Amino acid sequence: MTIETHFLRGNGRVPNSRLPLLLYRKVIRGTPPEMERLLRDNGWPPDWHSAFGMYPKHHFHSDTHELIAVTRGALVGRFGGHDGIRVTMEMGDIVVIPAGVGHFGEAVTEDLRLTGAFPSGYAIHDFRLCDTDEYARMVERSQAVPIPAFDPIYGAGGPLTELWTTRPAGNA
Repeated sequence: MTIETHFLRGNGRVPNSRLPLLLYRKVIRGTPPEMERLLRDNGWPPDWHSAFGMYPKHHFHSDTHELIAVTRGALVGRFGGHDGIRVTMEMGDIVVIPAGVGHFGEAVTEDLRLTGAFPSGYAIHDFRLCDTDEYARMVERSQAVPIPAFDPIYGAGGPLTELWTTRPAGNA
């Protein structure tokens, strides 16, 4: 298993995070229902499914971390805002997006299927389109979102909790 970490700095429009974006490569094993059961068991209940990809405009959520799993096909996404990183995700990949990190979908394959999840007790109530007038407030709000108690794949003591609590933090 490979986990890529990407620290994304705030840019005056997108807060991004002091926590790294986590990209788990080829981590999904088994069928989508088995993966969903694993997510539920680890405190990340699936919340949405899509064949269209990520929202096609730069946006972020200041009130929750988000997980996106590619269960079929592939997508190209951009994380961190207009000046962020471009990532290709394929079947079996999962990205965990810290609160405040910008993301949008650039391209998808026709056979794409995604599953989205949030830590237990959280959901998107705050969908932001990167307004410069609210930047400072959104940085503060997104930094206040607690670190989940469980890694979505490996549970308690898994890589997410370790990487988000023991590694040096990037600058938001």
